[in-house]
Amino acid sequence: MMQRALPKARARHQAGVSLIELLVGLVIGALVSVAAIASFSATRSTSVTVSDSTRLHQDAALAFRAIGHHIRQAGAQQLLDAGGGTVIFNPEFEGYGSAQVPQSLRGSNGPNNGPDVLEISHDDEASLNPLDCLGRDAHPPKGIGNKFELVNGSLRCQGSDGGNSDPLVAGIEDFQVRYGVRTSDRLQYLDADASWTSANWNAVETVMVCLRLSGQAGGQAGLDTTGCNNENIANDGRIRRVFVRVFTVRSSAL
Repeated sequence: MMQRALPKARARHQAGVSLIELLVGLVIGALVSVAAIASFSATRSTSVTVSDSTRLHQDAALAFRAIGHHIRQAGAQQLLDAGGGTVIFNPEFEGYGSAQVPQSLRGSNGPNNGPDVLEISHDDEASLNPLDCLGRDAHPPKGIGNKFELVNGSLRCQGSDGGNSDPLVAGIEDFQVRYGVRTSDRLQYLDADASWTSANWNAVETVMVCLRLSGQAGGQAGLDTTGCNNENIANDGRIRRVFVRVFTVRSSAL
């Protein structure tokens, strides 16, 4: 029998990508890279914004905690045993007034709507380990004093010793204080008046504190801000927040 010859296997051809395929691949890679960079930039910007905003809220909470702690104690006086089953308020407490008419609050308005100054005093009772706004264990006989003011963008406090003030919170642009005084059964908020006497200050029932804080990072998207005095603050690329708290003077009814 005759054997049929088997067909030869066809030679395999190997070919690379064409120039068009290479260009298409490069374009796709470039688009993916651009998208990744844009996504990273947006994520980073969002992260910075959230971080800055969170810090502002935390700083405001810290400032209000320090101020509110002493406002709530303003004018508090310890009770002393006068004998015979009676008690009296500490006759040595003066605050910013006198032993006859103690004064627990004092403040002043900043010039041209600038930052205000707030001073708070309350009695000292060693058994309660009282501290001033700097955390110092001071025991002055006439009462603990705390002076809050804004200096070079920092809320600072001067303690009972009357020495240099120390910074509490940075990044604060404005510090405004108004005082709630009851007139004809209506609580009205007033700015501090240089002519107020101890009787006027002792009639204050509440204290309204307004803080305007600014973020550290620039280049952020934002809007114009309304400040503590209803003034317009132009957007300069930094985050700003305005915080307001009202604190009750608990000793005002005494």
